[in-house]
Amino acid sequence: MITVRKASIDDIFLINGVASVVWPATYSNMMSKEQLDYMFNMMYSPDSIRAQMTEKKHNYFILFENAIPAGYIAVHIVENSILYLEKIYVLPSAQGKGFGVMLIDKAKEFAAEHSLKSIRLNVNRDNKSRYFYEHLGFEIISQRDLHIGCGFYMNDYIMEKQLT
Repeated sequence: MITVRKASIDDIFLINGVASVVWPATYSNMMSKEQLDYMFNMMYSPDSIRAQMTEKKHNYFILFENAIPAGYIAVHIVENSILYLEKIYVLPSAQGKGFGVMLIDKAKEFAAEHSLKSIRLNVNRDNKSRYFYEHLGFEIISQRDLHIGCGFYMNDYIMEKQLT
């Protein structure tokens, strides 16, 4: 059985654990180990996840397959009309089962509940998931090179999907 539920503060270590598997599997061929470690600690330490949930108002949703966590998203509202999809990850062992689409559907549902006009996300320019997003109707609207500290950059496309 597949379920998706909103995460709470009590899920911080669960999210951290899933991220510790997904993160290197997703990015090890796109960036150095030093940058991987730096970014993981910046975004997925328990303190960082807590701050995202409490201070930055990020809403995490966790997808479970047979009560076992298989992926998650994090979203938040910007400019009062856009849902920013900050994170979407599915465990490598669970990919190819439609879970990414289910998580995007959860983001769309959240956007509809808040009468938002679009969903926006960033994707590393070397990440093949860009094609997954394009298949779902997201379009590249710009790109950016953001310095994140210690000489590291996030080199992303910014993609957006208009909602009806």
